[in-house]
Amino acid sequence: MLGFVGYQLWGTGIETARAQADLRERLDDRFTSTVITADRVDSEAASAPTTIAPSTGPSTTESTSVATDEPAIATTTEADDPRPEESRAEPFLPGDPIARLEMPSIGTDHIVVAGIGVEELRLGPGHFPDTPLPGQLGNAAIAGHRTTYGQPFHDVDRLIVGDDIVVTTEAGRFTYVVDDISIVLPSDYQVVSTIDPSRATLTLTSCHPKWSAAQRIIVHADLDPERSDTVGVATDYRGTALWGDPVAVASEEPVPVASTTTPAIANPTSSIATSTTLASATPTSTTPAAVPSISDSAPAPAPAPIADVFARGWFHDPAALWHVAAWGGALAAVVGVVLRISRRRRSHLVGIAYGLVPGLVLLYFVYENVNRLLPPDL
Repeated sequence: MLGFVGYQLWGTGIETARAQADLRERLDDRFTSTVITADRVDSEAASAPTTIAPSTGPSTTESTSVATDEPAIATTTEADDPRPEESRAEPFLPGDPIARLEMPSIGTDHIVVAGIGVEELRLGPGHFPDTPLPGQLGNAAIAGHRTTYGQPFHDVDRLIVGDDIVVTTEAGRFTYVVDDISIVLPSDYQVVSTIDPSRATLTLTSCHPKWSAAQRIIVHADLDPERSDTVGVATDYRGTALWGDPVAVASEEPVPVASTTTPAIANPTSSIATSTTLASATPTSTTPAAVPSISDSAPAPAPAPIADVFARGWFHDPAALWHVAAWGGALAAVVGVVLRISRRRRSHLVGIAYGLVPGLVLLYFVYENVNRLLPPDL
């Protein structure tokens, strides 16, 4: 039993550390391929021929006139299409690395993976798939363990308002500033929903208090545009826009949106004293000009909430029972051999010497599979 406690506290961290090292290499490779692709596009654009045509009247393309004695000519180029690509070259799959998450004030540096399933959170902090990616408009939400599996969010309660949270993705480097820390109920899903799609925000969530899943600690942060790269429109793992038509730009009139029966929430991470779950929330506000916004013709409702992985109870992975039985049987066989050798040699030390290494290896796999039967918050 003491060995299992040690495995929980440190053994799971060894697994996660190994996974994080692999994820860091994969993320670096993805960053490199993204830069190479961008450079290739820039090179092709620079070498593309420029069309020169006489200026015969109003043009629907950009034109630049040069005042000389010669007849005026116009240089025309096709206008850039601000729409995001409909599909990402390499769509993110569950468990894929998508970002680097740093919290300098508490000394953490982890790779964030796609998804918040049990297996994904064993690799590191996980991104809620139904929320925008970090560095995009909307509320990007990330969950992580406070204990076990490297405990990436172990000290998030030490963050204070004004602390930086730095996220690096293939789109750039983005600095968020903590503006609220609160404790909510597990059913308060609205804290990870996007309330204002014209703002880029970040929400970190984990169990609270430590070694318990009774509540959730919520850290909310706003993007600092002066210390961040250009923010993109909200997309899913395939690169498809989440909020309908991302090219629609708000005019001076308020953008009409689908009405909801839920009152607007000014601060999505404010302390909540109710267990009411809001599956989605759509703001009713005027979006500043030149900011991508929700299309007024086809507003897209927020996806249904994903099950809270930390709320899973005992024996949530019944397939582990067979693995526990198999590895436990092998361990029992090793113990039997050790006892037999000890009797023959009339020395327990000799028997232990023969069975120590294989016994520890088998015991590790027993612990690993027993752990699959425990609540994820332990």
